[in-house]
Amino acid sequence: MKIKNYFIFTLILFNFLHSPTRATHEKQHEEMIRTFTNKQLEFVLNNSMNTFTIRTLLSVEWKHQLWGKLKDQKDKIKEEENRHAGAMISTFNINQLEFLMQNDINTPKMKTILRQLLVNKEKWTENAKSIWLIRHGEKDMTKNTYYMLMHGELNYEWALSENGLVQSRTVAGMLKEQYENAINPPLIFTSPFRRTIHTALFVASALNLKIQIEDGLVEKRHGLWNRTKMANCFSKYLKYFDNHYQSKFYPTRDIIEPVIVYDDLSRSKILKNECAFDENVAHYFLKMLHDGNQDIIIIGHQSELFNMQSVITGFNRLGYERAEYEKIACASMFQYVLNPISRKFELKSYFEGL
Repeated sequence: MKIKNYFIFTLILFNFLHSPTRATHEKQHEEMIRTFTNKQLEFVLNNSMNTFTIRTLLSVEWKHQLWGKLKDQKDKIKEEENRHAGAMISTFNINQLEFLMQNDINTPKMKTILRQLLVNKEKWTENAKSIWLIRHGEKDMTKNTYYMLMHGELNYEWALSENGLVQSRTVAGMLKEQYENAINPPLIFTSPFRRTIHTALFVASALNLKIQIEDGLVEKRHGLWNRTKMANCFSKYLKYFDNHYQSKFYPTRDIIEPVIVYDDLSRSKILKNECAFDENVAHYFLKMLHDGNQDIIIIGHQSELFNMQSVITGFNRLGYERAEYEKIACASMFQYVLNPISRKFELKSYFEGL
């Protein structure tokens, strides 16, 4: 009977350890562990009573090296932690904190630090400077054949659809709620295309601000709208245009003209040039955010916003997943805040559009 019971217990344990759910959780935990830097791991291991789950995710080599170091320099590490705990804990993002709180039996010291961190995070995120990346509302797809075929892809006059107008009003309403009582109103920059300007005008009207047209935000290979025609199109709304702002970038012909022939070498060169152009534009706005005291709202196009996003987040564009690109849907909104301690940007909010 004992042998039979032991066999049953062993079988149940084997099924549990090899269940799909457990395998999925372990994979998720392993992926999360990889987001921690060496210093973060050192901090967690020294301040938490880690569960079996976390311990087994650390490689044998790393664990031996780290614990050997902690054993030899225990007193020194504790002194360093007392002095730098606040700065170190601020490097954890929200997902990492939630992971720790769910999988760790935290010491009283760790619990105190985590609580203080959450309080501090709330304080600085409320006052931290933000940069918004917003894609224009939906285009009128009934004009697709006209602009992409008959008009030679020169689609800078492509208007918003009825749904695109609704999306733009929603974006404007959300930003109005965000900045209704702001001491320093944000700066609004937009691509020089009809659909982006129209989206930006909803925002400008809601916030009672002016838009600044930056040619550096242009959608590549689709031409450049003549400023006189642009002014005629929006003649009723010129009060929302900042005529004093001079675009800091001038797209050359190799940026705005449609590509007729593609081969692998030419395509690679074109993509490289486009990425470099967008990276320069991104650095321009990041410097403006660092040096100034106002948030920045950028309304542009999918590919260009994706390239700028890679600069802000440090994400490698060459290894991107399609899903990350498609998140930049029509009227999607990404708000990044500057962590005043780490000096890195963190995603504070994301709206996927309608």
